[in-house]
Amino acid sequence: MKRLALLGTAATALLLAGAAVRCIPALGPGDSLITSPRILAVRAEPAEAIPGTKVAFTALVAAPGGTLDAGVAWSFCTAPKPLTQDNVVSNACVGDGPGVGDAAPLTGVGVGMSVTAKTPPMGCSIFGPDVGSMGLRPRDPDSTGGYYQPLLATLPGAGDAIELARIHCDLANAGSAVATVFAKAYHDNLNPTLQPLTATLNGAAVPLSDIPASSHVVLQASWPAASAETFAYFDQATQTVGSQREAMQVAWYGSGGTLDTESTGRAGDDPATTSDDGWTAPVQPGTVHLWVVLRDSRGGVDYVSQDLGVTQ
Repeated sequence: MKRLALLGTAATALLLAGAAVRCIPALGPGDSLITSPRILAVRAEPAEAIPGTKVAFTALVAAPGGTLDAGVAWSFCTAPKPLTQDNVVSNACVGDGPGVGDAAPLTGVGVGMSVTAKTPPMGCSIFGPDVGSMGLRPRDPDSTGGYYQPLLATLPGAGDAIELARIHCDLANAGSAVATVFAKAYHDNLNPTLQPLTATLNGAAVPLSDIPASSHVVLQASWPAASAETFAYFDQATQTVGSQREAMQVAWYGSGGTLDTESTGRAGDDPATTSDDGWTAPVQPGTVHLWVVLRDSRGGVDYVSQDLGVTQ
């Protein structure tokens, strides 16, 4: 199967599952070290939209020399995923086999770092609960009640990345009274905001442009309290409308030095608005490029590129 980078809410949901989560373990050796061009994140604006409406998508592309302005090719996947496939999206959309009832599963929408396009209007029928005339099994929502439109982002020479863009679908398996309550209470997701990074060395603040070689500093990402939104949630088991608070996940990447871990975060029941990671600076002075991606558990994204100055 073709190697893909999975971006967005599916990966976040796996990492943030469980109310006891405080610090998220590393995804695997070397994932945080940028040694070649790679798509790290895709930000959708708005972060949640009705299928068939315009959404602006912007890619964060990192390389050893810094952030790239690269020609990313964008395509919507319009093939439903068969229940027999264990991939996140249909194999037809990643070149690994046929889809189901769709001879042309990819719809190109442009090339560039950013693209604005209408999402496929049948998204809730193909990837959500509205089977309609499609003859498909209704899709189950994720742990936040969400459904997602797959978007393929291709960077020449660096492979593909799959972004799962959140789409707004009607509530399924609920009576009319409950559906009305939910519709009044629910609000579409908004992207979080990542505030400027800070660093401390032995408990004292240190400028990001003046980090001593070989030192171990604590990097801190933060966000406003409003970025972790409280949202309406339908519990199918009890047929009631309650609320959840978004969990937050921070992914860390660098062109040099060594990060303590590749992913940190806060669970939905944790009101803290910061997340720390340790970083050991290289032995030699110079500039190291750092990228930090903040994701909420409903698929919202923000990110920052930061140069770290390593000094003698």
